[in-house]
Amino acid sequence: MKKKLRKALALSAALVFTVMSFIAFPVLEVHAAAVTPETGNIYYIKNKNSGLYLTVENDSSAAGANVVQATGTGSLGQRWILEKNSSTGYYRIHPATDMTGGISLDVANGSSENKTNIQIWSNNGCSAQNFALKPADSNLGYYIATEVSGFNSVVDVTSAKTTTGANVHQYANTGKDNQIWYFESAPWPSSNSSSNSSNSSNNSTSNNSSNNTTPSLQTGYIADGWYYIKNVNSQKYVEVADGKDENGANVQQYQGNGYPCQRWYVTNVGDGYITLKTGMSSGRMMDVTAGKATDGTNVELYNENGKDPQKFKPIKTSTDGVFCLTTKCSGDKQAVDVYGWSTANKGNINTRTYNGLACQQFVFEAINTSSSSSQSSSTASTTTSSALSTVYPQQQINFVNCSDGKYVNDNGTNGGVLTSNGTSATSNRWVLSYVNSGVYRIINAATGYCFTPFSSSVTSGNGVAAAKVTSGDKSQYWKIVAVKNDANGIALNYKIVNYNNTNLALTLSNGSYNLANYNGSTSQCFRVNSYGVEGFAGYSKDMSGREKACITGGVFGQTVTVKSLSDLQKYASGSTPYIIVIGANMSQNALTKVNVGSNKTFVGSYNAHTLNNIHFRNIQSSGNNIYKNITFTHSVSINNNDDIQMYISDGNNFWMNHCSWPGHDMNQDTSIHHNDTDKFLYVGLKANFVSVNDCFFGGHKYGLILGYPGEDGHGTYTGYPCMTISNCYFRQTLTRAPGLMRYGYFHCYNNYVYDFDLGYTPYTDCNIYSEKNYFEAGSHKGCVVNAMDYIGRFTDSGSVLSWDISTAKIAGASSFRPSNNYGYSTRDPQSAKNWTVKYAGAQSGALTYSSN
Repeated sequence: MKKKLRKALALSAALVFTVMSFIAFPVLEVHAAAVTPETGNIYYIKNKNSGLYLTVENDSSAAGANVVQATGTGSLGQRWILEKNSSTGYYRIHPATDMTGGISLDVANGSSENKTNIQIWSNNGCSAQNFALKPADSNLGYYIATEVSGFNSVVDVTSAKTTTGANVHQYANTGKDNQIWYFESAPWPSSNSSSNSSNSSNNSTSNNSSNNTTPSLQTGYIADGWYYIKNVNSQKYVEVADGKDENGANVQQYQGNGYPCQRWYVTNVGDGYITLKTGMSSGRMMDVTAGKATDGTNVELYNENGKDPQKFKPIKTSTDGVFCLTTKCSGDKQAVDVYGWSTANKGNINTRTYNGLACQQFVFEAINTSSSSSQSSSTASTTTSSALSTVYPQQQINFVNCSDGKYVNDNGTNGGVLTSNGTSATSNRWVLSYVNSGVYRIINAATGYCFTPFSSSVTSGNGVAAAKVTSGDKSQYWKIVAVKNDANGIALNYKIVNYNNTNLALTLSNGSYNLANYNGSTSQCFRVNSYGVEGFAGYSKDMSGREKACITGGVFGQTVTVKSLSDLQKYASGSTPYIIVIGANMSQNALTKVNVGSNKTFVGSYNAHTLNNIHFRNIQSSGNNIYKNITFTHSVSINNNDDIQMYISDGNNFWMNHCSWPGHDMNQDTSIHHNDTDKFLYVGLKANFVSVNDCFFGGHKYGLILGYPGEDGHGTYTGYPCMTISNCYFRQTLTRAPGLMRYGYFHCYNNYVYDFDLGYTPYTDCNIYSEKNYFEAGSHKGCVVNAMDYIGRFTDSGSVLSWDISTAKIAGASSFRPSNNYGYSTRDPQSAKNWTVKYAGAQSGALTYSSN
């Protein structure tokens, strides 16, 4: 029996039962009405001969618990849930003592012999847990025939006994009354129900609320991206009917065809909710008609409006990758539902009171936007995951083995073994697909294949390949665990262990990778490096020659999309890692601060990434923060000394990448700008290890101020920050481009500075190494080095200069050489100029990194 049957019963993986009292249920009516059994419903099952009920002894939920007949009490051990395999017509029968659906009625040891015991056991997909319901009489009585016997034997009360506690076993069908069972409708357990053992099976007791309540909700997580959405019961896909791309178009189910009307883009919008955007050209949203919260409310397509009827919450089931979707407009009381348990094409999608059953369960199959839907009816469908998002620049990482210093590489063949490769390429860049806390799929940026043990077998010595993502295959889940910190207490080296057996680690052996018991060897340890980072924020050495970890930002956390200031501020705080996608342009009338904690990646979407008058403060318990593809703008009147849009004064590891600070038109309002004292960026106090790569800085009186901003910091702040500024374009940033620099070590290379007055200002105790930059005066002075008081050290190598620097008032040449701290490569100044003009700053499409 396929694993999909387990999915059909995940009323709630987090349902909690609480014992309230030991008041016994009243004995049930012996002649309660029998009904026709249907999949997904819950029943008492009564023997015709004895009038007693099929019961898990002692109301147990443990694998191996015995099954008997007992006086009707209504306890959980007497309630059974039917789940039908739509492809075979056979049933699995689950006891209500375990509401996860992970336990089934079972023929012991899978034997076909007479008198084999009937018990409950963990789901295993074997024939011992499959039953056929065969009509036995005209009063809706059924034989419960066992597949393990070829349906020749049935569930039978031993020796036709009529006493409570009599055992139930398998026996050849004789047509007698002790083999005939009636199904009587039973209430679903309430959230305060409890299975409670008693001294004997004929006195099973539990407390039952008279009012059934909705199963408790445990919010799941689905990463942003494109998906096909398949119903568990019908194995059909959610689509827009007839591909009508218009408001009010109906949502239904249909066999997989890969058309855009069956593609849905998930966006996390905060508080656990997602939106679902159609793959058709309009980008309309799945929407609950009129925002109603009543059973049978239709689901349709409608223009995006950001309101509650377009927000859905993924609810966990007992199977990874399978979710129910509750509606925000109902207060999560209603869920997306296939009407009437339909398995037919064009079965309607509506909402109904949440019950967690198979008609409300959906598989989210990650896809490429160009790929077709899987046609398989198996829940364990195979798809190619979207390698890189088309909505925002996804964070990519390299895994560098600590033994050979080379990258973990995908050879491009589905199922091909992971290899070691020393050349940077897309094939050795990876993205993490968040499963749950600390657990990920590791997906290649080029192919969409993910880390997978050969044949999905998690055993020592087995090879590890890059293979297509398979829904429900937990062998593709991995934990990335820090095993060594750098001198600053930041995780430096990691082991990568399999979720199914955390003793087995990814291990380099003869140029390829397999699984082996973790022993701490360098062949089992990896550096996790963010792709594209250059300089001190990357893997490097500090000024004492000690290894320093690469910045990772929020890569180990969930991805959330924010479209409001309140959500931005909420996710920015604290130390919980998040990738925070800016999904809308945001603007404030006055200067508004966002206080940033640690372990965050802020990334602007391609279509909307402008923040106006929103200022980031990395000032307390901060560090390991990435800012990518964001445009920072501010009003002309916000121009005081502390009005700085990016303020960094605490923590290690910061990376600004492909961000833009366009500033103002400096040819207008000159009377205002003459008095400006604000800056684009401040890095000071003891903030350290900062890189500014591939950014654009526009019209402004002042650019960057770097290092403790005073002359009394000698000793306390000497050496802070270590900073790299590379491949940036400064256009009409009149003063301090690349910056005024104090106390720290500054490496500036391949920058283009155009139409400026004063470039570098080497100041107190700084060491600057300038390399292959291009300085062009434009309509201004173009003074490259504005040194004062002979207190800063400066060296330039190979730059195109617009000013004679030989007379600069510096303390002398700097002995600082960044090649002692990290590896890097440079272009000639003209090529650097051409590159920055074309690629620096925030973009509306895929980013080009200077390291490409």
